[in-house]
Amino acid sequence: MNNKRAWLHSALIYWGVCVIVVGTASYALSQEADGTNCPSGVVGLCTPGTFESAIETVTETSETSGTGTTTTTTTTTDTTTTTVTNDDTTNLLETGGGHVAGTKEGDMNKDWGGQGPGSIKNGATCGDLGTDKCAQITGTGNFTSTLGVTNTSATYKQTVNLSSFDIDRGGKTNYTIKVHKQDEDDSITMSIRGFDGNTTTFTGNDTLSAAGVASGFQTYTGGFNFSGSLTSIIVEVAGKNFNANIGPVFDDVTINVLYNVVNTIVTQTITTIEEFVALGTFDQETIDVATDIFENNNVGENDLGEFAIEPIGSSEEGSDTSYESVAAEINAEIPTTELQAPTIEMEMPVPPPVEVQASEQTVEVEIEMEMKNDINDNVASTAGPEPKSEPAQEGGANEPDTATEEPKAEPETEVSESGGEKEGPDSKSSSVDEPEESEEVEVAESKTEEKKETSKPKTKAEKKQEAKQKAATKIVKKMGDKGRYDDSNQIKTLVVMQVLGDTKSFFDNQLTLQDTPGFFDNATVPDAVISDNNYGQYLMFGGSDAAHNALTESQYR
Repeated sequence: MNNKRAWLHSALIYWGVCVIVVGTASYALSQEADGTNCPSGVVGLCTPGTFESAIETVTETSETSGTGTTTTTTTTTDTTTTTVTNDDTTNLLETGGGHVAGTKEGDMNKDWGGQGPGSIKNGATCGDLGTDKCAQITGTGNFTSTLGVTNTSATYKQTVNLSSFDIDRGGKTNYTIKVHKQDEDDSITMSIRGFDGNTTTFTGNDTLSAAGVASGFQTYTGGFNFSGSLTSIIVEVAGKNFNANIGPVFDDVTINVLYNVVNTIVTQTITTIEEFVALGTFDQETIDVATDIFENNNVGENDLGEFAIEPIGSSEEGSDTSYESVAAEINAEIPTTELQAPTIEMEMPVPPPVEVQASEQTVEVEIEMEMKNDINDNVASTAGPEPKSEPAQEGGANEPDTATEEPKAEPETEVSESGGEKEGPDSKSSSVDEPEESEEVEVAESKTEEKKETSKPKTKAEKKQEAKQKAATKIVKKMGDKGRYDDSNQIKTLVVMQVLGDTKSFFDNQLTLQDTPGFFDNATVPDAVISDNNYGQYLMFGGSDAAHNALTESQYR
């Protein structure tokens, strides 16, 4: 309903009330920016996820002219969507990975280079590392390594370039290394240092097995957190060999960097609502018409963005409006007193399962129900005391309306001795009484005949038809003004007309008109060619000229 009210305001401009115009524009900006969920100075890894925040700004302006007031409301919404992920460089020392040269890979088939003596061994010297090649910490020296490990006799060291990964929001470097320390007096350390250009960002040293620990064969894992940018790292394996026998040996070194990637998208949405209110006054009838249209139709935009009004479809699924149901409803509305029948006998057919279109039978049933309702109402309204009888006429009896008055008795007369008639004491002169009596009889007879004509009883069919019309009127009124827009009620109205007109064949299938064989010509009209018919044009133009001249000259005749 709220959408309909908004569209109602839009449509009332046709009556000069108001109009609303809504415009929306969106702009998206993608950038690497600081976010509250992973700030630029963070050390280590941030929690991955998508985070959203919004800021809304509303401004309103009004302008009044001679025709009305225009109010413009602009809402600007800045929505920031921050996505945090942890990307992985994968193993930088992987054999054949392409991140380092073949001599610097972690399979330790080659010497990386470093400080002090180094030696690549194989066979039994590698112990539990396998019979393939491994690197050995040798020498008897004692110095501090490049990455700050003290009491060192040898190191294996290399630099790995990371500039192709665009690491600028911190992260963590991880390592794994397999070590077999066969002399517990020996020691071995893993160290990593990170750089942003020439600036050191972090240095990490992990003592894998210290002197005096009989660690034997072990696989060690670890890592070091960092912040900011990372363009390169130095990887160093350092150790001490306390005797001239076999020093610590190591193999299968892996290094990978997990780093934060923060992607921030700022979407700006600008919504403008312009409302114009006219200064004139408008009658309620105009507003009611517009409201009625919008409440009984679907209002919105079509595919072209144009204002459109479409009738609302039937909201009742499986409606069963038919000729029979409407006819029954009309019959139900007919009162008993008009039909002069105490009961109405009818067969109620079982309605078919879910019919969308109206049928004759269901409408007749509905009419019959309305007729029954009127019967009950009339019976209840007419119940009460006996009607009073008319006063008795002279003679001591009530005569029916159609009975004629009997002639009054002649007054008795006596015969005088002279042979003439002698009037009785109550008699009047015959010369005066006779005309008055005949006039009264004639007037009474004419009134009786007139009453007979006006009270001529209607036939049962006429009364039933009249009752049907009243019942049908009730059915249509029940739909209401707004309900008449419903397509089911429109069909029902047509069926009511059928029932009253007894035209059950209204919806019968009609004969389909067949096209005349050979009516259409398959000949193709040539494009961009106009075939002139000079002779035909002469007859047409010449005939028109002659007719026009004859019409003009007719006024001079």
